[in-house]
Amino acid sequence: MPSTEQSVLLERIRLEDKTFQVTTEAAVGTLAASIDRLGVMHPPVLLAADSVYGVVCGFRRIAACKALGLSRISARLLSPDTDKLTCVQLAIAENSLQRPLNLIEMSRALVLLSGVHPDPADLRQAAGALGLPDNFSAIHKLRQLSGLEPEIQEGVLSNVLSMAMALELGQMEKSSGIGLSTLFGYLKLGLNKQREILTMIQEIAFREHLTVKDILYAPELQQIMVHEKWDRSQKTIHLRQYLRRRRYPSITAVESDFEARVRSLGLESGMALIPPRDFEGTTFSFHLNFNNLVELQHRLSRLTEVSSSPILNEILNGCRISTR
Repeated sequence: MPSTEQSVLLERIRLEDKTFQVTTEAAVGTLAASIDRLGVMHPPVLLAADSVYGVVCGFRRIAACKALGLSRISARLLSPDTDKLTCVQLAIAENSLQRPLNLIEMSRALVLLSGVHPDPADLRQAAGALGLPDNFSAIHKLRQLSGLEPEIQEGVLSNVLSMAMALELGQMEKSSGIGLSTLFGYLKLGLNKQREILTMIQEIAFREHLTVKDILYAPELQQIMVHEKWDRSQKTIHLRQYLRRRRYPSITAVESDFEARVRSLGLESGMALIPPRDFEGTTFSFHLNFNNLVELQHRLSRLTEVSSSPILNEILNGCRISTR
């Protein structure tokens, strides 16, 4: 791999050509400060092309030098006839063998490697040698990430989206996938709540013959998102309640009726009537809290009174549904 180290004019370096870029880090402030004090300690690797140079390694170092207003940089120049395989290996190794890569960087590296190793078995071997995952399934999934919309990739980078969720959003209509990614990121939702909300929105869309985008931009949902007095946690609660009401109108109607009737019972603190799950069944239960025997006897006495109430009879016979 013939190469020489030379001083190169920054204006002749094609930084906009991202062919071999693996890193997702764009900020150069700290790096620029270091270069300003100590200089470029590890020269970038460039590939000559006519009168300009393409970047193989060192995108951030070059950007930092430009930010400092420098005109030249010491670089390692590869021979113009260096093959793409060598360039790809250098670009990946400089990152993967020095630090852990994030998921998007792994994806970029595997896409690069796939271009020079089309055979799956060769790709696995090359990936393992460069510190990348060498499992067929992992490689297949990871390669898809760098092709997702930037907003969804950002969700992965900020640890808002798992790889599985990102790939699922990536398969959706563009604006819907981006909208859900933005929603999850804004509310800082964990994976379980993301899955719950995504499932309900998809089921509502199917049930009402609408698109996911229609649900996301529904006036009621948007009003929740822009409410000035609710923090993210409160907005999440209201969002889930709204979606549940819309997804399960029968359940929410019975639930409202149940709550109104229970209030009419006048249950005191320490007593709660628990309905069947989703009101699909006949088994109700009472929950009693007590601190001592006197409180227990009092709760039981009150429970006896409640058990003879006609309102309780109405609840037991009326607050149930048989289907969703």
